Amino acid sequence: MPVFNTGSFLIEAINSILNQEALFDCELPSFELIVVDDHSNDPKTLEILGGATCSDSRIHVISNQRCKGASGARNTGIDRARGIWIGFLDSDDIWFPQALALRWRCIMQNENVKWTGAHFRLLKPTTSIEGKPVFATAENLIADLDQKNNIPEIKCLPRPVEEFGDSCMIQTTTVLILRTLIVEKGMFNEQLLRAEDYHLWFKCAFDTDLWMTKAEVSFYRIHSGSLTHGNTPKYLYEDAMIELLLKETSSNIYKIILTRRFDFVMQDQCYFYRSQKLFDCALKKTFQWIIKRPLNMSAWKELLACGLRVG
Repeated sequence: MPVFNTGSFLIEAINSILNQEALFDCELPSFELIVVDDHSNDPKTLEILGGATCSDSRIHVISNQRCKGASGARNTGIDRARGIWIGFLDSDDIWFPQALALRWRCIMQNENVKWTGAHFRLLKPTTSIEGKPVFATAENLIADLDQKNNIPEIKCLPRPVEEFGDSCMIQTTTVLILRTLIVEKGMFNEQLLRAEDYHLWFKCAFDTDLWMTKAEVSFYRIHSGSLTHGNTPKYLYEDAMIELLLKETSSNIYKIILTRRFDFVMQDQCYFYRSQKLFDCALKKTFQWIIKRPLNMSAWKELLACGLRVG
Protein backbone atom coordinates (compact mmCIF):
# COMPACT_ATOMS: atom_id res chain seq x y z
CA MET A 1 0.00 0.00 0.00
CA PRO A 2 1.72 3.20 -1.17
CA VAL A 3 0.77 6.19 0.99
CA PHE A 4 1.13 9.88 0.35
CA ASN A 5 -1.00 12.36 2.30
CA THR A 6 -4.30 10.49 2.02
CA GLY A 7 -5.52 11.51 5.48
CA SER A 8 -8.60 9.79 6.87
CA PHE A 9 -9.02 7.66 3.72
CA LEU A 10 -5.96 5.73 4.90
CA ILE A 11 -7.57 4.17 7.95
CA GLU A 12 -10.49 2.93 5.83
CA ALA A 13 -8.06 1.34 3.38
CA ILE A 14 -6.06 -0.36 6.14
CA ASN A 15 -9.16 -1.67 7.92
CA SER A 16 -10.60 -3.04 4.68
CA ILE A 17 -7.57 -5.33 4.43
CA LEU A 18 -7.43 -6.32 8.08
CA ASN A 19 -11.14 -7.22 8.02
CA GLN A 20 -10.94 -9.71 5.15
CA GLU A 21 -13.37 -12.63 5.40
CA ALA A 22 -13.15 -16.26 4.29
CA LEU A 23 -15.65 -17.83 1.92
CA PHE A 24 -17.67 -20.92 2.74
CA ASP A 25 -15.39 -22.95 0.45
CA CYS A 26 -12.13 -21.00 0.70
CA GLU A 27 -10.06 -20.07 3.74
CA LEU A 28 -7.98 -16.95 3.84
CA PRO A 29 -4.22 -17.28 3.33
CA SER A 30 -1.93 -15.73 5.91
CA PHE A 31 -0.83 -12.28 4.83
CA GLU A 32 1.13 -9.20 5.81
CA LEU A 33 0.22 -5.59 5.01
CA ILE A 34 3.24 -3.54 3.96
CA VAL A 35 2.40 0.16 4.16
CA VAL A 36 4.96 2.33 2.36
CA ASP A 37 4.94 5.97 3.41
CA ASP A 38 6.15 7.93 0.41
CA HIS A 39 7.45 10.88 2.44
CA SER A 40 4.05 12.16 3.65
CA ASN A 41 3.81 15.46 5.52
CA ASP A 42 0.07 15.58 6.25
CA PRO A 43 -0.50 15.45 10.05
CA LYS A 44 -3.54 13.15 9.84
CA THR A 45 -1.72 10.69 7.60
CA LEU A 46 1.34 10.69 9.86
CA GLU A 47 -0.84 10.17 12.93
CA ILE A 48 -2.47 7.09 11.38
CA LEU A 49 0.87 5.73 10.19
CA GLY A 50 2.33 6.23 13.67
CA GLY A 51 -0.31 4.04 15.28
CA ALA A 52 -0.70 1.45 12.52
CA THR A 53 1.94 -1.03 13.64
CA CYS A 54 0.55 -0.96 17.18
CA SER A 55 -2.96 -1.84 16.03
CA ASP A 56 -2.15 -5.17 14.33
CA SER A 57 0.98 -7.33 14.10
CA ARG A 58 0.32 -7.99 10.42
CA ILE A 59 1.04 -4.35 9.54
CA HIS A 60 4.57 -3.24 8.66
CA VAL A 61 5.14 0.47 8.01
CA ILE A 62 8.26 1.49 6.14
CA SER A 63 9.21 4.98 4.95
CA ASN A 64 10.86 6.22 1.79
CA GLN A 65 13.46 8.88 2.52
CA ARG A 66 12.26 10.82 -0.53
CA CYS A 67 9.06 10.91 -2.52
CA LYS A 68 9.35 8.17 -5.17
CA GLY A 69 5.79 8.20 -6.49
CA ALA A 70 3.32 5.32 -6.58
CA SER A 71 5.62 3.11 -8.67
CA GLY A 72 8.63 3.62 -6.42
CA ALA A 73 6.57 3.10 -3.27
CA ARG A 74 5.09 -0.14 -4.62
CA ASN A 75 8.55 -1.36 -5.60
CA THR A 76 9.82 -0.60 -2.09
CA GLY A 77 7.02 -2.77 -0.71
CA ILE A 78 7.69 -5.59 -3.17
CA ASP A 79 11.36 -5.60 -2.17
CA ARG A 80 10.37 -6.02 1.48
CA ALA A 81 7.60 -8.56 0.89
CA ARG A 82 8.01 -12.07 2.31
CA GLY A 83 4.97 -13.57 0.62
CA ILE A 84 4.88 -15.65 -2.55
CA TRP A 85 1.94 -13.60 -3.86
CA ILE A 86 1.66 -9.81 -4.05
CA GLY A 87 -1.57 -7.80 -3.92
CA PHE A 88 -2.10 -4.04 -4.04
CA LEU A 89 -4.37 -1.42 -2.56
CA ASP A 90 -3.88 2.32 -2.87
CA SER A 91 -4.32 4.17 0.40
CA ASP A 92 -7.52 5.93 -0.65
CA ASP A 93 -9.27 2.80 -1.98
CA ILE A 94 -11.16 -0.03 -0.27
CA TRP A 95 -11.11 -3.82 -0.61
CA PHE A 96 -14.43 -5.62 -0.36
CA PRO A 97 -14.53 -8.01 2.64
CA GLN A 98 -14.15 -11.09 0.41
CA ALA A 99 -11.67 -9.53 -2.03
CA LEU A 100 -8.76 -11.71 -0.99
CA ALA A 101 -10.72 -14.95 -0.64
CA LEU A 102 -12.38 -14.61 -4.06
CA ARG A 103 -9.04 -14.34 -5.84
CA TRP A 104 -7.40 -16.92 -3.57
CA ARG A 105 -10.11 -19.36 -4.60
CA CYS A 106 -9.06 -18.83 -8.23
CA ILE A 107 -5.44 -19.52 -7.33
CA MET A 108 -6.23 -22.62 -5.28
CA GLN A 109 -8.46 -24.13 -7.97
CA ASN A 110 -6.14 -23.53 -10.93
CA GLU A 111 -2.55 -24.66 -10.55
CA ASN A 112 -1.28 -22.72 -13.58
CA VAL A 113 -2.24 -19.27 -12.28
CA LYS A 114 0.61 -16.77 -12.15
CA TRP A 115 -1.51 -13.63 -11.95
CA THR A 116 -5.18 -12.99 -11.48
CA GLY A 117 -7.51 -10.03 -11.64
CA ALA A 118 -11.12 -9.12 -10.98
CA HIS A 119 -13.53 -6.21 -11.37
CA PHE A 120 -13.89 -3.03 -9.34
CA ARG A 121 -16.51 -0.41 -8.58
CA LEU A 122 -16.03 3.34 -8.95
CA LEU A 123 -16.58 5.30 -5.76
CA LYS A 124 -17.73 8.83 -6.53
CA PRO A 125 -18.58 11.58 -4.04
CA THR A 126 -21.86 13.37 -3.55
CA THR A 127 -21.96 17.13 -2.96
CA SER A 128 -22.67 18.61 0.47
CA ILE A 129 -24.84 21.68 1.11
CA GLU A 130 -21.60 23.68 1.24
CA GLY A 131 -20.68 22.38 -2.21
CA LYS A 132 -17.89 20.11 -0.98
CA PRO A 133 -17.42 16.49 -2.13
CA VAL A 134 -18.56 13.92 0.42
CA PHE A 135 -17.91 10.18 0.34
CA ALA A 136 -19.97 7.49 2.00
CA THR A 137 -18.04 5.81 4.81
CA ALA A 138 -16.43 2.46 4.17
CA GLU A 139 -18.63 0.98 6.88
CA ASN A 140 -21.80 2.04 5.07
CA LEU A 141 -20.47 1.02 1.66
CA ILE A 142 -19.61 -2.47 2.87
CA ALA A 143 -22.92 -2.82 4.71
CA ASP A 144 -24.73 -2.19 1.42
CA LEU A 145 -22.81 -4.88 -0.47
CA ASP A 146 -24.53 -8.09 -1.52
CA GLN A 147 -22.17 -10.63 0.06
CA LYS A 148 -24.00 -13.83 -0.75
CA ASN A 149 -21.72 -16.81 -1.19
CA ASN A 150 -22.26 -16.96 -4.94
CA ILE A 151 -19.53 -18.70 -6.89
CA PRO A 152 -18.32 -16.28 -9.56
CA GLU A 153 -17.17 -17.46 -12.96
CA ILE A 154 -13.41 -17.74 -13.47
CA LYS A 155 -12.06 -17.28 -16.96
CA CYS A 156 -8.57 -17.80 -18.34
CA LEU A 157 -7.44 -15.21 -20.91
CA PRO A 158 -4.49 -16.69 -22.85
CA ARG A 159 -1.76 -14.08 -23.28
CA PRO A 160 -4.30 -11.23 -23.39
CA VAL A 161 -2.29 -8.67 -25.38
CA GLU A 162 -5.20 -8.09 -27.76
CA GLU A 163 -7.49 -7.33 -24.83
CA PHE A 164 -4.98 -4.94 -23.28
CA GLY A 165 -4.61 -3.31 -26.67
CA ASP A 166 -8.24 -2.22 -26.35
CA SER A 167 -8.00 -0.99 -22.75
CA CYS A 168 -6.27 -1.48 -19.42
CA MET A 169 -8.95 -3.94 -18.37
CA ILE A 170 -7.71 -4.53 -14.81
CA GLN A 171 -7.16 -2.05 -12.02
CA THR A 172 -4.16 -2.50 -9.74
CA THR A 173 -6.32 -3.03 -6.64
CA THR A 174 -7.80 -6.18 -8.21
CA VAL A 175 -4.51 -7.96 -9.02
CA LEU A 176 -2.80 -10.81 -7.21
CA ILE A 177 0.48 -11.77 -8.85
CA LEU A 178 3.37 -14.08 -8.11
CA ARG A 179 6.29 -12.15 -6.68
CA THR A 180 8.64 -14.04 -8.99
CA LEU A 181 6.66 -12.89 -12.06
CA ILE A 182 6.56 -9.25 -11.07
CA VAL A 183 10.31 -9.27 -10.36
CA GLU A 184 11.01 -11.07 -13.64
CA LYS A 185 9.14 -8.31 -15.52
CA GLY A 186 11.15 -5.56 -13.84
CA MET A 187 8.45 -4.43 -11.39
CA PHE A 188 6.85 -1.00 -11.87
CA ASN A 189 8.74 1.39 -14.14
CA GLU A 190 9.57 4.37 -11.94
CA GLN A 191 10.32 6.59 -14.95
CA LEU A 192 6.69 6.56 -16.08
CA LEU A 193 4.61 9.33 -14.52
CA ARG A 194 1.42 7.42 -15.27
CA ALA A 195 0.34 4.12 -16.86
CA GLU A 196 3.14 2.29 -15.02
CA ASP A 197 0.68 -0.43 -14.03
CA TYR A 198 -0.63 -0.75 -17.61
CA HIS A 199 2.99 -1.07 -18.77
CA LEU A 200 3.63 -3.92 -16.35
CA TRP A 201 0.41 -5.76 -17.20
CA PHE A 202 1.26 -5.59 -20.91
CA LYS A 203 4.68 -7.14 -20.20
CA CYS A 204 3.04 -9.94 -18.24
CA ALA A 205 0.48 -10.49 -21.01
CA PHE A 206 3.21 -11.03 -23.63
CA ASP A 207 3.87 -14.54 -22.33
CA THR A 208 1.57 -15.25 -19.36
CA ASP A 209 -2.14 -16.14 -19.20
CA LEU A 210 -4.37 -13.93 -17.03
CA TRP A 211 -7.07 -15.51 -14.88
CA MET A 212 -10.09 -13.29 -14.23
CA THR A 213 -12.62 -13.71 -11.44
CA LYS A 214 -15.89 -12.20 -12.60
CA ALA A 215 -16.71 -10.39 -9.39
CA GLU A 216 -16.09 -6.92 -7.95
CA VAL A 217 -13.45 -6.85 -5.24
CA SER A 218 -12.68 -3.19 -4.58
CA PHE A 219 -13.86 0.40 -4.56
CA TYR A 220 -11.73 2.79 -6.64
CA ARG A 221 -12.15 6.30 -5.27
CA ILE A 222 -12.50 9.20 -7.72
CA HIS A 223 -11.47 12.54 -6.28
CA SER A 224 -9.24 15.53 -7.00
CA GLY A 225 -6.19 13.78 -5.54
CA SER A 226 -6.50 10.68 -7.70
CA LEU A 227 -3.58 10.20 -10.04
CA THR A 228 -5.88 9.58 -13.01
CA HIS A 229 -8.26 12.45 -12.25
CA GLY A 230 -8.03 16.00 -13.49
CA ASN A 231 -8.13 18.26 -16.49
CA THR A 232 -5.66 16.29 -18.57
CA PRO A 233 -6.00 13.83 -21.47
CA LYS A 234 -7.45 10.53 -20.36
CA TYR A 235 -4.54 8.59 -21.81
CA LEU A 236 -1.77 10.99 -20.83
CA TYR A 237 1.71 9.35 -20.92
CA GLU A 238 0.39 6.16 -22.53
CA ASP A 239 2.34 7.06 -25.68
CA ALA A 240 5.59 6.96 -23.67
CA MET A 241 4.51 3.67 -22.13
CA ILE A 242 3.85 2.09 -25.53
CA GLU A 243 7.16 3.33 -26.93
CA LEU A 244 8.92 1.55 -24.07
CA LEU A 245 6.99 -1.64 -24.80
CA LEU A 246 7.93 -1.54 -28.48
CA LYS A 247 11.59 -1.70 -27.44
CA GLU A 248 10.99 -5.02 -25.65
CA THR A 249 12.12 -8.06 -27.64
CA SER A 250 9.11 -9.99 -26.39
CA SER A 251 6.78 -7.41 -27.96
CA ASN A 252 7.90 -8.00 -31.56
CA ILE A 253 5.02 -10.29 -32.50
CA TYR A 254 2.54 -7.79 -31.02
CA LYS A 255 3.82 -4.71 -32.86
CA ILE A 256 0.58 -4.21 -34.81
CA ILE A 257 -1.53 -4.25 -31.63
CA LEU A 258 0.79 -1.85 -29.83
CA THR A 259 1.04 0.50 -32.79
CA ARG A 260 -2.74 0.58 -33.13
CA ARG A 261 -3.01 1.53 -29.45
CA PHE A 262 -0.33 4.20 -29.93
CA ASP A 263 -2.30 5.80 -32.78
CA PHE A 264 -5.47 5.75 -30.71
CA VAL A 265 -3.73 7.42 -27.76
CA MET A 266 -2.13 10.10 -29.89
CA GLN A 267 -5.42 10.87 -31.63
CA ASP A 268 -7.21 11.16 -28.29
CA GLN A 269 -4.60 13.52 -26.87
CA CYS A 270 -4.74 15.73 -29.97
CA TYR A 271 -8.54 15.85 -29.78
CA PHE A 272 -8.37 16.78 -26.12
CA TYR A 273 -5.98 19.69 -26.61
CA ARG A 274 -7.93 21.06 -29.56
CA SER A 275 -11.22 20.78 -27.63
CA GLN A 276 -9.62 22.87 -24.88
CA LYS A 277 -8.36 25.40 -27.45
CA LEU A 278 -4.80 24.49 -26.49
CA PHE A 279 -3.62 24.54 -30.08
CA ASP A 280 0.10 24.85 -29.30
CA CYS A 281 -0.12 21.67 -27.19
CA ALA A 282 -2.13 19.93 -29.91
CA LEU A 283 0.42 20.92 -32.55
CA LYS A 284 3.34 19.70 -30.45
CA LYS A 285 1.62 16.37 -29.87
CA THR A 286 0.78 16.08 -33.58
CA PHE A 287 4.40 16.60 -34.60
CA GLN A 288 5.44 13.86 -32.14
CA TRP A 289 2.88 11.58 -33.75
CA ILE A 290 4.06 12.31 -37.29
CA ILE A 291 7.71 11.75 -36.37
CA LYS A 292 6.85 8.31 -34.96
CA ARG A 293 4.25 7.41 -37.59
CA PRO A 294 5.02 9.39 -40.78
CA LEU A 295 2.78 7.20 -42.96
CA ASN A 296 -0.28 7.52 -40.77
CA MET A 297 -2.84 9.66 -42.58
CA SER A 298 -4.76 10.46 -39.39
CA ALA A 299 -1.69 12.21 -38.01
CA TRP A 300 -1.47 14.44 -41.09
CA LYS A 301 -5.20 15.21 -40.91
CA GLU A 302 -4.64 16.19 -37.30
CA LEU A 303 -1.88 18.56 -38.41
CA LEU A 304 -4.31 20.21 -40.82
CA ALA A 305 -6.93 20.56 -38.07
CA CYS A 306 -4.33 22.20 -35.83
CA GLY A 307 -3.34 24.58 -38.61
CA LEU A 308 -6.97 25.58 -39.16
CA ARG A 309 -7.42 25.85 -35.36
CA VAL A 310 -10.41 23.54 -35.38
CA GLY A 311 -11.57 23.01 -31.80
